[in-house]
Amino acid sequence: MITLVNIKKAINEVLKTNFPDAKLYAREIEEGFIRPSFFTQLIPATSEYETRNFTSNKLTVIINYFSKDETDLANVKMYDSLRQAFGMNLQIQGRHLIPRDIRADETDGVLQYEFDLDYLDDVPKEEEHYEIMKELYVTTQKE
Repeated sequence: MITLVNIKKAINEVLKTNFPDAKLYAREIEEGFIRPSFFTQLIPATSEYETRNFTSNKLTVIINYFSKDETDLANVKMYDSLRQAFGMNLQIQGRHLIPRDIRADETDGVLQYEFDLDYLDDVPKEEEHYEIMKELYVTTQKE
Protein backbone atom coordinates (compact mmCIF):
# COMPACT_ATOMS: atom_id res chain seq x y z
CA MET A 1 0.00 0.00 0.00
CA ILE A 2 1.30 3.44 -0.93
CA THR A 3 0.74 6.14 1.68
CA LEU A 4 0.85 9.91 1.27
CA VAL A 5 3.97 9.92 3.45
CA ASN A 6 5.65 7.49 0.99
CA ILE A 7 4.75 9.77 -1.92
CA LYS A 8 6.01 12.90 -0.16
CA LYS A 9 9.30 11.16 0.73
CA ALA A 10 9.78 10.05 -2.89
CA ILE A 11 9.14 13.57 -4.21
CA ASN A 12 11.51 15.11 -1.67
CA GLU A 13 14.16 12.52 -2.55
CA VAL A 14 13.95 13.49 -6.25
CA LEU A 15 14.38 17.14 -5.28
CA LYS A 16 17.32 16.44 -2.91
CA THR A 17 19.08 14.27 -5.49
CA ASN A 18 18.64 16.62 -8.45
CA PHE A 19 18.91 19.97 -6.66
CA PRO A 20 21.33 19.50 -3.75
CA ASP A 21 21.93 23.25 -3.38
CA ALA A 22 18.25 24.04 -2.75
CA LYS A 23 16.70 23.72 0.70
CA LEU A 24 13.50 21.76 1.33
CA TYR A 25 10.97 23.24 3.70
CA ALA A 26 7.66 22.23 5.17
CA ARG A 27 4.67 24.23 4.03
CA GLU A 28 4.29 25.80 7.48
CA ILE A 29 7.44 27.95 7.17
CA GLU A 30 6.42 31.42 6.04
CA GLU A 31 9.50 33.55 6.62
CA GLY A 32 13.21 33.26 7.28
CA PHE A 33 13.85 30.57 4.70
CA ILE A 34 16.98 30.41 2.57
CA ARG A 35 16.82 30.70 -1.25
CA PRO A 36 16.90 28.72 -3.46
CA SER A 37 14.30 26.51 -1.83
CA PHE A 38 11.40 24.17 -2.44
CA PHE A 39 8.13 23.80 -0.58
CA THR A 40 6.19 20.62 -1.38
CA GLN A 41 2.54 19.89 -0.80
CA LEU A 42 0.19 16.99 -1.58
CA ILE A 43 -3.51 17.56 -2.11
CA PRO A 44 -5.56 14.35 -2.20
CA ALA A 45 -8.33 14.77 -4.77
CA THR A 46 -10.18 11.46 -4.77
CA SER A 47 -9.98 8.00 -3.27
CA GLU A 48 -12.72 5.63 -4.31
CA TYR A 49 -13.30 1.97 -3.59
CA GLU A 50 -13.46 0.23 -6.95
CA THR A 51 -13.92 -3.20 -5.38
CA ARG A 52 -13.42 -4.51 -1.90
CA ASN A 53 -9.83 -5.27 -2.89
CA PHE A 54 -8.55 -2.00 -4.35
CA THR A 55 -9.04 1.76 -4.48
CA SER A 56 -8.58 4.28 -7.26
CA ASN A 57 -6.69 7.37 -6.06
CA LYS A 58 -5.83 10.78 -7.47
CA LEU A 59 -3.78 13.54 -5.91
CA THR A 60 -2.11 16.77 -6.93
CA VAL A 61 1.55 17.43 -6.17
CA ILE A 62 2.50 21.09 -5.76
CA ILE A 63 6.13 22.19 -5.69
CA ASN A 64 6.79 25.87 -5.02
CA TYR A 65 10.25 27.04 -6.03
CA PHE A 66 11.80 30.19 -4.61
CA SER A 67 14.77 31.03 -6.83
CA LYS A 68 17.89 32.72 -5.52
CA ASP A 69 17.75 35.46 -8.16
CA GLU A 70 13.94 35.84 -8.11
CA THR A 71 13.91 36.17 -11.91
CA ASP A 72 11.62 34.87 -14.59
CA LEU A 73 14.59 33.26 -16.35
CA ALA A 74 15.52 31.29 -13.20
CA ASN A 75 11.93 30.01 -12.96
CA VAL A 76 11.81 29.01 -16.64
CA LYS A 77 15.07 27.07 -16.24
CA MET A 78 13.75 25.39 -13.09
CA TYR A 79 10.54 24.38 -14.87
CA ASP A 80 12.61 22.54 -17.48
CA SER A 81 14.81 21.01 -14.78
CA LEU A 82 11.82 19.78 -12.77
CA ARG A 83 10.27 18.18 -15.85
CA GLN A 84 13.54 16.38 -16.49
CA ALA A 85 14.04 15.38 -12.82
CA PHE A 86 10.61 13.77 -12.49
CA GLY A 87 10.73 12.40 -16.03
CA MET A 88 8.20 9.85 -17.17
CA ASN A 89 7.64 8.24 -13.78
CA LEU A 90 8.03 8.64 -10.05
CA GLN A 91 9.29 5.55 -8.24
CA ILE A 92 7.54 4.85 -4.95
CA GLN A 93 8.09 1.60 -3.05
CA GLY A 94 9.02 -0.34 -6.18
CA ARG A 95 6.08 1.04 -8.16
CA HIS A 96 6.26 3.61 -10.94
CA LEU A 97 3.60 6.33 -10.98
CA ILE A 98 3.28 8.55 -14.03
CA PRO A 99 3.07 12.33 -13.49
CA ARG A 100 0.06 13.57 -15.48
CA ASP A 101 -1.32 16.98 -16.41
CA ILE A 102 1.96 18.80 -15.70
CA ARG A 103 1.44 22.53 -15.33
CA ALA A 104 3.16 25.59 -13.92
CA ASP A 105 2.37 29.12 -12.88
CA GLU A 106 4.41 32.04 -11.65
CA THR A 107 3.15 34.43 -9.01
CA ASP A 108 5.27 37.16 -7.41
CA GLY A 109 8.46 35.54 -8.73
CA VAL A 110 7.61 32.12 -7.28
CA LEU A 111 7.32 29.12 -9.61
CA GLN A 112 4.47 26.77 -8.78
CA TYR A 113 5.02 23.43 -10.51
CA GLU A 114 2.14 20.93 -10.32
CA PHE A 115 1.24 17.49 -11.57
CA ASP A 116 -1.32 14.81 -10.80
CA LEU A 117 -0.75 11.21 -9.79
CA ASP A 118 -3.41 8.58 -10.54
CA TYR A 119 -2.89 5.13 -9.08
CA LEU A 120 -4.61 1.99 -7.88
CA ASP A 121 -3.86 0.61 -4.46
CA ASP A 122 -4.72 -2.43 -2.40
CA VAL A 123 -7.27 -2.14 0.37
CA PRO A 124 -5.59 -3.11 3.63
CA LYS A 125 -7.17 -6.19 5.13
CA GLU A 126 -6.96 -7.76 8.52
CA GLU A 127 -5.62 -11.27 8.41
CA GLU A 128 -8.08 -13.89 9.48
CA HIS A 129 -6.71 -16.21 12.11
CA TYR A 130 -7.87 -19.80 12.30
CA GLU A 131 -6.82 -22.68 14.48
CA ILE A 132 -4.24 -24.79 12.70
CA MET A 133 -5.50 -28.21 11.66
CA LYS A 134 -3.93 -30.99 13.67
CA GLU A 135 -5.27 -34.22 12.16
CA LEU A 136 -7.13 -35.04 8.98
CA TYR A 137 -9.15 -38.25 8.54
CA VAL A 138 -10.03 -39.25 5.02
CA THR A 139 -12.29 -42.11 4.01
CA THR A 140 -12.69 -43.28 0.47
CA GLN A 141 -15.31 -45.43 -1.18
CA LYS A 142 -14.85 -48.00 -3.89
CA GLU A 143 -17.18 -47.80 -6.84
